[in-house]
Amino acid sequence: MQKIVLLIIFFISVKSYGQIEIPFFEQIAFDFYKESIAGKSQFRKKIKVAKYTVDIHPEIVTFQVHECLEGKTLSEGKELEIFQIYALEQMDFDSPTHSINYEESDKEKFRIKNTNNYGFPRIKISIPYSKIDDYKNFYVNIIEEIDRKNSITYYLKIDDKGTILNWCKNKTELVTIK
Repeated sequence: MQKIVLLIIFFISVKSYGQIEIPFFEQIAFDFYKESIAGKSQFRKKIKVAKYTVDIHPEIVTFQVHECLEGKTLSEGKELEIFQIYALEQMDFDSPTHSINYEESDKEKFRIKNTNNYGFPRIKISIPYSKIDDYKNFYVNIIEEIDRKNSITYYLKIDDKGTILNWCKNKTELVTIK
């Protein structure tokens, strides 16, 4: 009888722990971009944004956290890893972390598109990464693509409760090899 009670207590505690609410990092990053960065943007045209999160994850760009945010450059696979539980949840179209809410966005500044091929200027928001074995702080990159060769990357550090702790930007020039 004691074993059964202990098992029930164990499963209840495991189930409770497993239902921790994870913040919607891309929405937090977009809201921050919309409120703090986009107003200072050099764009004269509307900035194009993808409707669904799966459309806006950079596919070719290696995820990196720039020196301006952490004091040294951190790279995917070495110091950083994708937040796997979160990434798997986003594969479900019914997930609340699948579709970004643009209702409060300035329609004069942002244009919502349904595909990943949506012209310039545009923004892409990465899926969250964390330092290996540290799940208290997460990193999200917002890439503001001005044209095929020029972009500005904004690096955001967000805690596990969804608060932006720090951010910085770095202007880069993309080189395309044909």
